[in-house]
Amino acid sequence: MLRPLTAALLVTGLLGAPACANDSAAELDAGGLVLRREPGIVLASEDLSIASDRISVAYLFRNQGQEPRTVRIAFPLPPIDGRELSFSALALPHPEAPNFVGFTVTVDGKPIAPELEERAFVGEREVTDLLRQHGLPLNPLRFDAIRAAETRIGEAEWGELVKAGLFPDVAGTTDRMTEGLWRSEAKFHWLQTFPVGQEVRIAHSYAPVNGFHFLDMKEASRAAYRTTYCLDEAGLAAIRRLRARAADPGGYLHATVVPYIVTTARNWAAPIGRFTLTVDKGSPEAVMSFCRTGIQKTGPTTFRWEARDYVPDQDLRVLIVRPGSAPVGIR
Repeated sequence: MLRPLTAALLVTGLLGAPACANDSAAELDAGGLVLRREPGIVLASEDLSIASDRISVAYLFRNQGQEPRTVRIAFPLPPIDGRELSFSALALPHPEAPNFVGFTVTVDGKPIAPELEERAFVGEREVTDLLRQHGLPLNPLRFDAIRAAETRIGEAEWGELVKAGLFPDVAGTTDRMTEGLWRSEAKFHWLQTFPVGQEVRIAHSYAPVNGFHFLDMKEASRAAYRTTYCLDEAGLAAIRRLRARAADPGGYLHATVVPYIVTTARNWAAPIGRFTLTVDKGSPEAVMSFCRTGIQKTGPTTFRWEARDYVPDQDLRVLIVRPGSAPVGIR
């Protein structure tokens, strides 16, 4: 779990521990802004848009207190744990950048440049300085950077890194295994003022780190699978038709999972005044399913769900099934 910054008011994108899904697939749970209890500041509205390649959220806050409030706001990136994710079906949207999800933020329509804090750990032991000392990246999924550093590191130094728990121990051989075993934790943060009696609009956008898996009808029909994504009989029939139209009807379909945490909003001082969720499945022929009732179709690929005085009761896991088994890249 993430460790939020300590402040009277904290707005944070919650990105929980990685979750495995179907064989080698995995996805990193991502969330939006979370307002911890602060009398006088309310979240009047939230507009959340989810697609397989981009998540965008717009918030409207109102300070109804008697004095302005200046607090630190944080957006943690997903923790990346090399012990769990080295061989998973994950791809970083921007693998060479510290901001590997392309996070952007605006306040009242103006872009701001938040600070970035990035640290690395083996268990609870911090190894940030050790990695930097040897020119290693703090994110263990930056495989090219790790291999480049490995060519520069001598045998004795490499042995010390293995003893420190950063790489697997292959004692008795001359081979080196370059799968990083550390965990990176990073967050953007900035100071935000909420003036008395005024509205503050905060918006952020990023590319989710999705998991994908190959789906056949046997797996899609399992009770646990259908429960996870609220896949009803109509949705299952649509997946069956999608498979029948595929170039290889006996093969697998490509399923993308976009997870998003919303239940932490229950920590807020009041419900969300107006909550709007828009999901874009990307292609008219794709099949989409997630656990909400009263969903309205608004276009060939888009769906909307709305609520008033909303207190989230369950997190989102959006399933998007497409024909073909090739991974879908992030635009």
